[in-house]
Amino acid sequence: MQFNWENIGIKTRVDKNGLSFFDPVRKRYIRSTPEEEVRQWIIYQLVHQLGYPINKIAIEKQINYLNKKKRFDILIYGETNPVFLIECKAPHIRLTQATLNQVAEYNFTLKVPFLMISNGVKHLVCKVNVKEKSFQYLDHIPDYKSLAD
Repeated sequence: MQFNWENIGIKTRVDKNGLSFFDPVRKRYIRSTPEEEVRQWIIYQLVHQLGYPINKIAIEKQINYLNKKKRFDILIYGETNPVFLIECKAPHIRLTQATLNQVAEYNFTLKVPFLMISNGVKHLVCKVNVKEKSFQYLDHIPDYKSLAD
């Protein structure tokens, strides 16, 4: 999968380390990798297509799960609490039960009502009822206004 960054207004640069693009959340240039490209594409879609405020997005922050340090890809906050957790994979990585298990492990700690896994080609989105320990698959990525805090 090849993204055309300049056509959507994302700043890029090429240096001795290769292609980098400006991450509007971390406010710095990030080296391009297949997974990072998917992460940046999703951030772009969330902000520019679905109304997510850039200041409500956290990227690659550490959490603890069963005394192990884990790092999520994207976490969206509502007014006060996290509400949407997204795990990104490179386009050549298939979305499998293991990928879903990974985001579910992170959610054991975070307890957000929406989860998504994506490789940039396919997305799997679900709404989670933490209290009932159930989930429902969605056929779309929810816009920011529809996320309950």
